[in-house]
Amino acid sequence: VHITLNIDIHAHNSSGTIGSMATAGKLLVSNRLFLAGALGVAAVSCLLALKRSGNVTLLSFIKRFFRMRGYRQYPRQYVARKGTPPVIDGDLEKDCWKPIPWSEPFVEIRGPDAPAGTGPRPNEATRLKMMWDDEYLYIAATIDIAAGDELVADFKERNSPIFHTDSDFEVFVDVDGSCKNYKELEMNAINTVWNLMLDKPYSVGGKEYSGRVAKPGESDYWEVQKQRTATKITKGALREAGAPSQWVCEIALAHTDTTARNFGVQAPKFGDSWRINFSRVEKQGAVNWVWSHQVVYNCDENRYRGEVNMHLPDAWGYVLFADSNGQVPGRSNAQSWRDPAWPARHAATSIFYAIQAYEGKKGATPSKLSDLKDFLANADLPSDLKVNFGGAASWSPLEASSGGYQVTLHDDRSMSVRKTA
Repeated sequence: VHITLNIDIHAHNSSGTIGSMATAGKLLVSNRLFLAGALGVAAVSCLLALKRSGNVTLLSFIKRFFRMRGYRQYPRQYVARKGTPPVIDGDLEKDCWKPIPWSEPFVEIRGPDAPAGTGPRPNEATRLKMMWDDEYLYIAATIDIAAGDELVADFKERNSPIFHTDSDFEVFVDVDGSCKNYKELEMNAINTVWNLMLDKPYSVGGKEYSGRVAKPGESDYWEVQKQRTATKITKGALREAGAPSQWVCEIALAHTDTTARNFGVQAPKFGDSWRINFSRVEKQGAVNWVWSHQVVYNCDENRYRGEVNMHLPDAWGYVLFADSNGQVPGRSNAQSWRDPAWPARHAATSIFYAIQAYEGKKGATPSKLSDLKDFLANADLPSDLKVNFGGAASWSPLEASSGGYQVTLHDDRSMSVRKTA
């Protein structure tokens, strides 16, 4: 048996960008007995190169190198420590925030598919950190603007469409990972906010519920009750492009607001996780930078492709709720936690995209997974995946099972997760 082994190792460096760190040469292995040894030699060689480069830790490399099938498209996650700011005033230098780690810098929303020159430069960084307690999820963020660009904050009325003109910081939260009744907050540098809820993604007919589109008492009205926000301009000034500027925000998202209309969802406890993402929008959308890039499987191109679309909740990252030391029950390193239902979740949503492509091209409804093989050729599907379609008349609901979890997905993209083993 001759095996040609090509290893191309990619890792996140300290600035959050992806680069090729080392490439092992071709190894010819003439016996299965030596395959494990060859892999070990290649891994050690790459480890030494990575260690010399200083760009990634040994632990992060091991996690990436040995990541099991089904987790290759896993998004970013943040481990939120338990703690409470004494006041929400926009001062990020308070003692409570000092030990809390910063997130990775934001990236262009399309990730690897971002056109050259569209991503943030070092002097245009956006970073955040999070804490939580029994009542709130706390978020602190800094937004740097380079000289030559203006810090714009024109909207002053609550529930205005801030992203249309202003420097806009956005928070998206899906507390139960259902893609249903998820919440969005937008805010500008003078603390004008717009809160809205989406019953489902726009791509499947979702609509906005907010104080912008309806009045109290009307069916489309939704508003937060306990949210607190504050902002500060910490460098430069509004509409002054001659020098760099910076603004910061401090946010307290009340669990009662965030879980509203997500029936059966309670405030988080140790070890729980929510789907979450963050966006920075400027220049009427020409700038669109995010914490975790929006990459999903594109069935027409049979590859993963970055999309300029924040309303793909299945692509969002995770916030993991830890104790005050950043630990979660039963795990020595919270950073190594991964959603055990992710392979089933990711498979279900990839199959959903494949069904849309199949119906669009063939004008028919698929009845089994093999019908979709030409649309999922390069999808990262787990090896133990089992799929059931709803019936002869409709594929919905779709059931995807892997790793002891079953995901049920409906034609409105809503999904639920059940542990089966």
